[in-house]
Amino acid sequence: MTPHHSREEAQEQGALYALGALSHEDAQTFEQHLTTCSLCADGVAAFAVVTQELAHAAVPRTPRPEVRARVMEQVATPGLSRTQPIIDKDSFRFVGSSWLDWAPGNTPGVEIKVLSIDQARNYFTTLVRMAPGAILASHRHADAEESYLLEGELLVSGVLMHPGDYCRAEAGSLHAGVTTKTGCVFIAVASLQNEWFVEA
Repeated sequence: MTPHHSREEAQEQGALYALGALSHEDAQTFEQHLTTCSLCADGVAAFAVVTQELAHAAVPRTPRPEVRARVMEQVATPGLSRTQPIIDKDSFRFVGSSWLDWAPGNTPGVEIKVLSIDQARNYFTTLVRMAPGAILASHRHADAEESYLLEGELLVSGVLMHPGDYCRAEAGSLHAGVTTKTGCVFIAVASLQNEWFVEA
């Protein structure tokens, strides 16, 4: 919100704030603005009264039995959480990767989260995070390897990848000098039999 704004802007922001419809960041910015703008502070106070009245005016209704049953089923459905970051159910695996700890990779500045290991195919799927300036250990691919960049930039075989970019390396190919200036996060699906060249 700019220091000099129209009454309409003040009303709009005040209404959104009172309804709790601003993002966390926008709400914090607006709260700072309220300390120096009496027009907006008065507007928020007025809107707060209205939103409280609306809440009290709502008539409670009993949901239809089928709606209640659906809601209760959803509530009872297990979900991923800090205490249950992985769910294996009915031939499916669900992983809440944000609840998994990063493990050190085989070179400084590289960390991984193993999402899945397929012993039958000799493959694993992993989330890889590289710090700015980190270099991935050189490795020869025992089978095709696929990578999908989620965050940052990654230099692979002379090609600078950006978020959303995909790379497939064929069996027998060599990855050397894979690095990032910005730091990055990517998903890799790779063979468990890859040959790694890690300096001691």
